[in-house]
Amino acid sequence: MLFTLSQTNFRAFNCRQLLLLIALMVWSKGLLAQSPDDEKSQLALVHEFIAMFNSSERNAVSAFIDRHLAQSTLDRFGDEGRSRYIGYISGEKQFHRSFKLGAIKKLEQRNGSDQYQARVSSHNTELGYHLTLGISQGKPFKVTGVRLRPANDTQATKGSLSKKEFTESIASYVDRLAERGVFSGAVLVADDQDVIYQAAKGFASIRYRIKNNSQTKFNLGSMNKMFTGLSVMQLVEQQKLSLDDKLVEYVDRSLLGEGDFEQITIEQLLTHTSGLGWANYPELSQASLRNLNDHKPYLKYIPLSNPPGTRFGYSNDGMALLGMVIERVSGLSYYDYVRKHVYKVAGMVNSDSFDVDLPVPNLAMGYYYSAEHDSMQSNLFVHPIKGGPAGGGYSTVEDLYQFSKALTGHQLLSKELTEEAYSAKPELNSPRYGYGFFVQGDSDNRIIGHSGAYMGVSSILSVYLDKGFTVIVLANQSFARDPVVSKIESLIQQL
Repeated sequence: MLFTLSQTNFRAFNCRQLLLLIALMVWSKGLLAQSPDDEKSQLALVHEFIAMFNSSERNAVSAFIDRHLAQSTLDRFGDEGRSRYIGYISGEKQFHRSFKLGAIKKLEQRNGSDQYQARVSSHNTELGYHLTLGISQGKPFKVTGVRLRPANDTQATKGSLSKKEFTESIASYVDRLAERGVFSGAVLVADDQDVIYQAAKGFASIRYRIKNNSQTKFNLGSMNKMFTGLSVMQLVEQQKLSLDDKLVEYVDRSLLGEGDFEQITIEQLLTHTSGLGWANYPELSQASLRNLNDHKPYLKYIPLSNPPGTRFGYSNDGMALLGMVIERVSGLSYYDYVRKHVYKVAGMVNSDSFDVDLPVPNLAMGYYYSAEHDSMQSNLFVHPIKGGPAGGGYSTVEDLYQFSKALTGHQLLSKELTEEAYSAKPELNSPRYGYGFFVQGDSDNRIIGHSGAYMGVSSILSVYLDKGFTVIVLANQSFARDPVVSKIESLIQQL
């Protein structure tokens, strides 16, 4: 479709007509870009991605990225873009081993790219996934994004499993994952009466061949946010703090950067709606950050990306700031407060934020796949020296089970405030998050808790409030949590 204008006709056009014409020209260009040949070329790129994923060639990932990944996508991570994508795709490739390709469908455009979703089945996990590739609309076609998510499309028949079959199915599946080298960690599943399945697989230390056990301490990743949220709510319950209080009442304003930090409330920090963006910190020694005061010189690097209260934006820095609020209000260090008012009350005897360079007994080392070395690699030299309010502490499956019972038994907080803590806050632009807790499921199948992920860390606590189950998966291996959780969730639907 072509449009032409003579000089005389152009003068006769008013502004509104001209804008309409421009819109039609843009629309027509879009139609022309979606020719059958172009779509065929984009689909070929999806097939080439699958071929790369299933290839045994060592350089298959890097060759695909160099040839087919959009430069703008690589530039999102600056100079590290290429190595990050090689690491991510190589890690997924090593974890799944291979994909069996099913149907491919085209989705709605996203961020100016065409979206193709392929249904794939993983060799190692035996589960289905949706692999979505963003592909540029103009030639030469380039991959602008890669997303892999569990399909969660199992048609479960309620009542088809007995409790015995349920636990046997979990045990058999975890055993198969461990045998294939894609699960190292511990799992605990309990019903509303007691533990019905518990097991530990893999090695806490591959170098020294020390096996994981039921009391092995695993890195929690972001799961520490639950403890931070509860600590804040305990201080609210004691009327030492209000959710409407401003951050700057407790953290010196001069430590913060430019922006309306004066408008940020405690509640916004709890619900990740404070507007904080991702900080671009200078390079520093992780060993120099052993308490929250050590972090204060770096608060000025935290940007305010959105007006406070306007949208959800997950922020580790927001939780770190809440840790400083807890210290200011309670008069205790963050670590001492959590030990005394959360861990001790819940009976969590093997939980803490340990200094990972100290000789802590029965502590699992985290492992991730290194494409550079074509081997599993320890995360010791990339992980912070000590966890804190946002994550990085350690616990066991047994301790977290005690925590879940203390939480739902209202031993840590009153019933009213407990339910407020793990209820979603859509009115605050936080539709699936409460005060330090994720909120999933629906009205008759509420699931609360938190997950954690980092290089060599993969963890989750899920409490099924209505169905009476507690599921805890702690893994010292990247990606390892996800298939176990997906499998258990599908089995619960069949009870």
